Amino acid sequence: MADALNAYLKLSAPYLSPCLISPTALADLVWIARLLPPVSASGFECRLGREEAQADLGVRLLAADGSRAALAGRGDPSLALSPSLFVHPVWERLRRFGVHWDEPGTLLQEEIRDVFLEFDVDGPPSPVPIPSFFIEYERQAWRRLEALEQSLALLWGAPLAPAVRARVVDCLAALPPEGSVSAVGAMFSRRFDGVRLCLQGLTPGTMPGYLARIGWPGQPEELEAMLAPVAGRVERMALSLDVGAAVLPKVGVECHLAESLYEPDTERWTALLDVLVERGLCLPAKREALVGWLGHTHLRSRPETLPSNLRALSASLGPSALPVFLRRLNHLKLVLQPGQPPEAKAYLALLQRWLGHDGQRKRYVFGDVEEVRHAVLGG
Repeated sequence: MADALNAYLKLSAPYLSPCLISPTALADLVWIARLLPPVSASGFECRLGREEAQADLGVRLLAADGSRAALAGRGDPSLALSPSLFVHPVWERLRRFGVHWDEPGTLLQEEIRDVFLEFDVDGPPSPVPIPSFFIEYERQAWRRLEALEQSLALLWGAPLAPAVRARVVDCLAALPPEGSVSAVGAMFSRRFDGVRLCLQGLTPGTMPGYLARIGWPGQPEELEAMLAPVAGRVERMALSLDVGAAVLPKVGVECHLAESLYEPDTERWTALLDVLVERGLCLPAKREALVGWLGHTHLRSRPETLPSNLRALSASLGPSALPVFLRRLNHLKLVLQPGQPPEAKAYLALLQRWLGHDGQRKRYVFGDVEEVRHAVLGG
């Protein structure tokens, strides 16, 4: 493969504190990334309350950067996933899903905005790393149950078990009017044959009642105590839970500051992390490392250090376009598992974008490569 995601991860390495991701752990992530195309959105999941510096790798597949076509086995051959992955039946099913998702006019293309692969890494990775897989809905999607079922049948190679389907239907029916499913996960890497549901539109005030309606076996007061210190400091929350024949006790609550990832928002992230430090959920050194991650990188003065795919794109776009890497926090996540203290995680985002000058309109444009190509070349 001419270009791979490992080149992007290596560019981000100087901004990753070893207290967040140790050199050994980063080498393991880079090893996995060499099997994957250079996607425009990737990142890391880091645990904040422990001294260990392990991390998981996240990779987002989109239509705009060619990675949706790559999953389907189509598009630019230089952006393909490594053929060595497809010796495993999970990856064969991922490709089958990709073919349907990349087909114009299909329900999956209409409903699904992007997919997210998460590689859990705790030591040297397998020769064929197996990710958990999340489908994320378009903002205007109808969120039809048919799309969820079709996606999971392709991913698992069989329809949902009747007991799991019935419980998922119950969870969706119990949502308040303002609630909706934002993502659905197939947890291949964890050998869980149920479904991860990610739900938006819930608040600290409505989550306990919702969880009671769906038969969650946890204690509402523990959830309320976990969320109370951060509730007034975040713009939105999202609830994640695992659903098999029953709702499992472990839940996670994502804490987001803003819709846009274009601004680092250092001051507000620092204030939120300070709360976690005070609660004993985040080590002070990791708080400093997360704040140090925020920023951006461009290599205009050192174009020779650009990955080869970006050098080629830069040459085609001309001097009016500049590739940029944004280093952001996507969200923090608080995890509650009965019988254990709450845990906090941070999800670091590495976003590859373009800055271009639209000479005709005399303005700058910031976005994906096609947006900037249209601005600088007029087509």
